[in-house]
Amino acid sequence: MLERLDTSFVTDAIYRVIRESRGFSLVERSIDPPLRKSYSVSWHELEAASAAIVAVSGAAIVGVASLSYERWNRRAVATHLYVDAAARGQGVGSRLLHELQSRANALGARSLFVETQNVNLPAIRFYERRGFALVGLDTSLYDPMDTPDESALYLVLPLDVRPD
Repeated sequence: MLERLDTSFVTDAIYRVIRESRGFSLVERSIDPPLRKSYSVSWHELEAASAAIVAVSGAAIVGVASLSYERWNRRAVATHLYVDAAARGQGVGSRLLHELQSRANALGARSLFVETQNVNLPAIRFYERRGFALVGLDTSLYDPMDTPDESALYLVLPLDVRPD
């Protein structure tokens, strides 16, 4: 059932990463034809996570999310957050994200960290509407032979948790 989850996205705009003398700028630009990309997630990855959530509607999996907890800096990292294309716009992603926040709080995390790509504007906008802020990028994370012109963008949501 997990294998049937449609994790693809389509976008007609991306952020172009522009290198400057001591930093970077992100400039939104339209693209034609639109970009379509999909991701994969396996049961093995979910089993290895600190927390994993599966959203189900009827007999179908309509979403999945997971996180890992980094004790040394008390940061929870959202390792997966996907909603089936047919179930988007119905609050599934928001509920999964809320559950990730709850799990991160229970672990004592001070923040929820997420990585996405400069080409995934739908995801960037999803996270920003929910309070995440851009905190960095990495132009060398992805192999340019596999994903040319893609850079990793990092967003974070502070959590209101005090250490024990």
